Amino acid sequence: CGEENLQFLLKPKRLDHALQQLDTDNSGEVDVEEWEEAIHRGLKKRLEQLADERERRERAAEKADAEFSNEFLNAARKCFEMIDDDQSGTLEKAEIVTAVQSNQKVIKFLINCGNKNLQYLLVPSRLEAALAAMDTDNDGHVDIDEWEECIEVALANKLAERAAKRELEAKQANKEIEEFTNDFKNAARKCFQMIDKDGGGTLSTDEIVTAVKEDKEVIKFLETCGEPNLQFLTRPARLKKALEVLDEDGSGEIDIHEWELAIQRGLAKRLEQLAIERERRDRAAMAADEEFTTEFLNAAREVFIMIDVDESGDLEKAEIVDAVKNNQKVIKFLVNCGNKNLQYLLIPARLESALQQLDTDRDGH
Repeated sequence: CGEENLQFLLKPKRLDHALQQLDTDNSGEVDVEEWEEAIHRGLKKRLEQLADERERRERAAEKADAEFSNEFLNAARKCFEMIDDDQSGTLEKAEIVTAVQSNQKVIKFLINCGNKNLQYLLVPSRLEAALAAMDTDNDGHVDIDEWEECIEVALANKLAERAAKRELEAKQANKEIEEFTNDFKNAARKCFQMIDKDGGGTLSTDEIVTAVKEDKEVIKFLETCGEPNLQFLTRPARLKKALEVLDEDGSGEIDIHEWELAIQRGLAKRLEQLAIERERRDRAAMAADEEFTTEFLNAAREVFIMIDVDESGDLEKAEIVDAVKNNQKVIKFLVNCGNKNLQYLLIPARLESALQQLDTDRDGH
């Protein structure tokens, strides 16, 4: 709840002092107004914690975006230099064509850059239009200023993608945390009940010793709960010391409040571990997606080139028909590409309809 005196109600040694602090009119009881005053203090504390956590996340996101921006702009400059083969400070069409056919670093950057005109440099049939859009002063080539204008758009798109991804990941993380917390607490309650054989609401040493010897479900929960002293209950040499630490009121048994305090510590530790594992998964997934995207678009470009036998930059019906009959690499890509209209090119009865859907400018190819 965030209010210390309310939290101290769970600790027998601090209960009397907490009640004195909460009972502001010294009536000997905590009335509804005193309760609500404490609740408001707790709420204020929790909102402050929430604001601090939000600020921490925003600072982390800003730092990560700044690092990403720096890396992205450096990669963009290197890409320009790799394309600018004659080091003239401008990109000619011939230089671009050569680079997008043979330079894998250039290809990878353009594929993932986030700017459509830059990405269209990789598509023969869209190259001219992309160059025209990029060449804003119409001097027949792309200079460094025009390139950087495209890069600014690309970076803005990439940062927007990152923000949207963070928002989605935060929602998914909150859902995962909520589900994990509920499952963990349910397992903890069940574990307490399984140990508490006499149903007295406290765990005696004998009950604990019996459970950690015989009950596999209890053993599994304690070993994975994240709280060292609960874990030590499964180890005979450390059992006595663990019980002393857990038994805060010195009653000789662990009551439900002492159990739940230990469970909260364990839950906090397990949630930290969950966050680390989620971050590791996200990094691995991002790297895998980027690698797959590069490979997929490279394969798509190769398929286009294989179909475009006359190297015109356009795919005619006759070229497509020949490729989907005879070229196994083309067939394999289309089968697995995930786009129905591309897959329908393999089916004679659906070929005409698919070509119409793909030919968005209605120029016949």
